[in-house]
Amino acid sequence: MCGAGGKLKGDVMSIEPMKLFFKEIKEPIETTMIGNYAVAGAVTQTNPDVICAFPITPQTQAVEGLSDVVHQGRLKAAFINVESELAAISYSTAACAAGARTFTATASQGFLLMTEALPMAVGWRVPLTMMISARAFNAPNLSIWNSWEFTQVNSELGWNCLVSENVQETYDAAIISLMIAEDSLFPTMFVHDGFIISHSVQKLWLIPDETVLKLTPRKPRHTITPERPGTWGGIVTPDYFMEGRKKLDEEKEPVLDIMKQCFKNFENETGRKYDLIETFNLDNSSKTAIITMGSMCGNIISWMTKNPDIGLIKIRAYRPFPHEELQKIVEESQLERLIILEKSDSLNGMLPPFSMSVATALYPLGTLFRSFIVGLGGRDVTRDEFDVAKKKIQEVNDMKGKLYMYLGVRETKKKIYGVNE
Repeated sequence: MCGAGGKLKGDVMSIEPMKLFFKEIKEPIETTMIGNYAVAGAVTQTNPDVICAFPITPQTQAVEGLSDVVHQGRLKAAFINVESELAAISYSTAACAAGARTFTATASQGFLLMTEALPMAVGWRVPLTMMISARAFNAPNLSIWNSWEFTQVNSELGWNCLVSENVQETYDAAIISLMIAEDSLFPTMFVHDGFIISHSVQKLWLIPDETVLKLTPRKPRHTITPERPGTWGGIVTPDYFMEGRKKLDEEKEPVLDIMKQCFKNFENETGRKYDLIETFNLDNSSKTAIITMGSMCGNIISWMTKNPDIGLIKIRAYRPFPHEELQKIVEESQLERLIILEKSDSLNGMLPPFSMSVATALYPLGTLFRSFIVGLGGRDVTRDEFDVAKKKIQEVNDMKGKLYMYLGVRETKKKIYGVNE
């Protein structure tokens, strides 16, 4: 397999960006890399047993990079070329249930094709990890560019979910997600914005292999094994199904605390600090903040230099949604209005998925908000749109009427809704 920057050397095929990972990393290294290759490198360092690969834009380089590391002999893993994304998640779930440390990746239509098997990984309590390079669904027609499809597919299936802003964060998330999955025994996905991060070359610091393995030790768990027979995937009658669901619900309760502890352990080893929610400039006097996640956050922080009266709430953990922590932040900062920015919509609902999570968390507080849908299908999210959202939220005095609007959408040749008004 030979991707961007690839060369043929005799019979050896090499992807140049992965060269750093062809041998042991013994000390921190500063380098530059695209998001997908950074993830492939981090996964390499966690020493997986099984990698299930079905390429789909824009995640392809992640599994492509891993195939090269396996080919070079650096990683002693089974690299499985499956026939579809459904096969990838089915194989991954079974391999993980049998005791293998397992990784896979997908996006968009591939994520949809996985849907049948995604709940099984939760029900079986397997510490499977999966990367999503977020991409729009094919509606109204095919798109390979960025939107937040994961908020629609994953919302209530039970997977843990982290969202990254940049290449450094997505490299770190590949490691932290495994820590969370191992400690919670729930499958964990980590997400970066397709093309914006997956194909963006950015600076990052690599962690030594010894540190990564210290953070991600293999822990005892119940697995499929002849030595301890059990039933996996059998039928559950109405007499017991609800009890099983209630048990899963109860066992999700401590996951946010597990995430916090994993963030703390990661910080202790690397000096890089993460949390469920990260905030910026919430001590301003206007009592208004933007809430969002992913790659938009950096652009917003830059925009805030000329708009110091607006704060930012950055959601790092999308699932489980940290509703109590969000309530605490909004209350302690005495925020009166929130601008929700979201790269997803809902053709049937009152609000898009991310906004619905925020609205549910804020319900007891009565905080005023509006949801602004931006950047669908990879469209640039501009500072003009932030300006419009800021103007619009100042006009909000109640929660009546339509709670969302699209920004940056062409209505006529000369008019862009919400920007040229």
